[in-house]
Amino acid sequence: MNPERGLPELLEALRWQWKPTLLVALAFLAGSYLVVRTLPSEYDGKAIVAIAPRADVPSAGADTVRVVAPKYVDYVTAPATVRAVAIGLPDSAQTLEKAVNATLARDTGTITVTVRLRSPERAAQAANAFAQQLVNFSRGDPLLSGQLVAEALPPKATAAPPRRLLLGAALIVGLLLGAGVSVLRERGRPRLRTWRDMARLTGYQVVGRIPTSRTLRKKMTMAFSDPIVGASFRTLRANIEPQLRDHKIKLIVVTSASPADGKTTVAALVAEALSRLGARTLLVDGDLRRPRLATMMSLNEHRGLSSVLRRGSELKSEVQPGWVQDLFVLPTVVDDDAGDLLARRFGEVADEALEDFEFIVVDTPPLLATEDARTIATHAQAVLLVVSAGSSVEQVNEAILTIESLKAPLLGLVGNRLKESGAAYYYGSGSTT
Repeated sequence: MNPERGLPELLEALRWQWKPTLLVALAFLAGSYLVVRTLPSEYDGKAIVAIAPRADVPSAGADTVRVVAPKYVDYVTAPATVRAVAIGLPDSAQTLEKAVNATLARDTGTITVTVRLRSPERAAQAANAFAQQLVNFSRGDPLLSGQLVAEALPPKATAAPPRRLLLGAALIVGLLLGAGVSVLRERGRPRLRTWRDMARLTGYQVVGRIPTSRTLRKKMTMAFSDPIVGASFRTLRANIEPQLRDHKIKLIVVTSASPADGKTTVAALVAEALSRLGARTLLVDGDLRRPRLATMMSLNEHRGLSSVLRRGSELKSEVQPGWVQDLFVLPTVVDDDAGDLLARRFGEVADEALEDFEFIVVDTPPLLATEDARTIATHAQAVLLVVSAGSSVEQVNEAILTIESLKAPLLGLVGNRLKESGAAYYYGSGSTT
């Protein structure tokens, strides 16, 4: 990622890496839940003592209570008091010293004695013992007297630990950790998420921006009936047409860095886009290891390119009509000798095809998967590299270096499965300029 972009780029990374973020957060939350469950429950026993002026002392009033009552609060938690109360209780003085607390209601003489222990019965017992000790202490006060107004009862609800609060905090911490992991992952293995990333991180123009589409997944041959998909491929055609015309390019190879980038779909629809100009266009399935065109287009099963390369049949007899006017297809089947056949004969087959067709679009295997795509690319007059959103920068750049080393002219990149608004395709802004 580019450090100059700062927070926006970090947020963009999190947008694409939300799954790892969520997984880390859930894992941390699950671990925290197991830890929180092991924490012992604690209960608050609460007793209430009222401090009031003595009836036989007319001079004592509310002001006396406000001034003197705080000393009663301090008395409850004093070490000497704790030791005295602990004598009659099952808990030690050290335990009670940490467990006892006393609070004075503002502008009143109401003191709440709270003892937090793991047993609700012992918490209530200890709270009552401290409250009684406080009442006994008040008997020696010449101005005020104390009275136990509410005994502590064994509480039913736990007071600690605050499990929901702890789990909420764990979720927040988990999300922060997950975000950190995701950002580090994005920095360590950057991905091409948008067409801008593709152009910026490869240095090549993006000549086509193909959106995600149900039409492409369901029936590729109906792609041009989808306004957005059709517009994206017409834009691609418009972007490459000047180069095709100026450099008299007729043989176009469509490939990708790795499998599942959608190159077969792009190759087929680039061929359709060219045929819609009224140019006789041949779409060739150059993948003799994993051919897909015949299956995707429901074509008749023929050996196709494999048979032509083996001189088993003539090119014209293996070519089949496409799904639109002026489009023709040369499918193929799996052939174990693909590498040698392509190296020996593909150039001759391509030259023969150029005599009958104005454009030839060849769908090849991924560049980094086998040597077949490199063999075909050496005969190409132009190469289109399909880059699917989320592709590894390293792999795409390796594919580009491979094309450059073969001295095959790279027309540009075709960004596939991009999540963009339909307006970009409607207005035809398919290039990076």
